[in-house]
Amino acid sequence: MDKNEFKLQIDKYIIYFTIPIAILMVICSSIGIWHQKLYSKETIDWLSQCIGQDISNVFFVVPVLLVSGIGASKGCRTFKIIWLGTMITNVYSYIIYCFAVHFNFLFHIYCCILGLSIFSLLCFFTKHISEDFKSWFNEKTPTKAVGSFLLVIAVVFVFLWLSDSLPAVLTGTVPESIVKDNLTTNPVQALDFSFFLPLMIIAAISLIKKKSLGYLLAPMMIIFAIITNIDIISLMIVAMNMGISNNIQLIICFSVITFVALVFLWQMLKNNKDIIICFQKH
Repeated sequence: MDKNEFKLQIDKYIIYFTIPIAILMVICSSIGIWHQKLYSKETIDWLSQCIGQDISNVFFVVPVLLVSGIGASKGCRTFKIIWLGTMITNVYSYIIYCFAVHFNFLFHIYCCILGLSIFSLLCFFTKHISEDFKSWFNEKTPTKAVGSFLLVIAVVFVFLWLSDSLPAVLTGTVPESIVKDNLTTNPVQALDFSFFLPLMIIAAISLIKKKSLGYLLAPMMIIFAIITNIDIISLMIVAMNMGISNNIQLIICFSVITFVALVFLWQMLKNNKDIIICFQKH
C-alpha cells in the first residue's frame, strides 16, 4: 500500500472557523436555556422548540462540531465529511434563529454564527473544487443503498410538507401550524423546499451514478439528517416536559430513523480510505 496515497491534507482554516462558532453557539444556547425570558415573545410551542434546539446545540452539536473540526483541520477526510454535515446543519438552524425568532439581544450573534458557518462551507468548496471525492472511497462503497436511502428520506418529507402546505394554498387559507406559532410562514418548509431537500435528492442521484460530488454530498446529507432528527427529538422532549403535547410515538419514530441513518452513514464512511489512519492519529 502506498503511504503517499493516504497523506493527510492539512486544512488549518477549518479550526479557525470552528472555534469561534462553537464559542458563540454555547453562549447563545446557554442563555436560551437558563434565561428563557429571551423567548418571551414566542408562543408556548415555539418556545419549546427554541429551548429544545438550544439544548441540542450545547450538548450534542457543539461537541460534534469541535471534535470533527479538530480532526478535519489535521486533514482527516472522515472528519471533514462529519464537519461539513454539522456545519450545513448549523446554516439551517441559524437561518431559523435569524428569521423566525423574534428580535432579541442575541440577534447579531445569531447573524455571526450564520455568516461564519456559510463562509466556512464556501472556503471548503472553493479550496476543494477540483477534488476527486470518489477517490476518497474504495470500490465497496454501497452507493446504491445509501443513495436510495437518501431519496426515500427526501421524498417522504416532500409529501409530508406538501400535505400541510398544498391544501392551504388551494383553499386560500393558512396552515394551522403557522397560525398557532404566530409565524408569517413555516421556515422549516421554506428551507426544505427551496434548498435542503433538492440538495439531498441531488446528492442521492449523484452517488447512485457514482459522480465525484455525490461521494461528498451523500454522507454530508446523512449527517445533516441525523443531527436534524436529534434536534427534533430534543425539542419534542422539551414540549413533553412543558406539558404541551405527548410526543412519545414520534420520539420513537425519529429515534428509529436516526439509528437507521447512522447505520447507512457507517456503511458509507467505513469505506473511506483514510478512516483507519484518522482514528489512529486521534
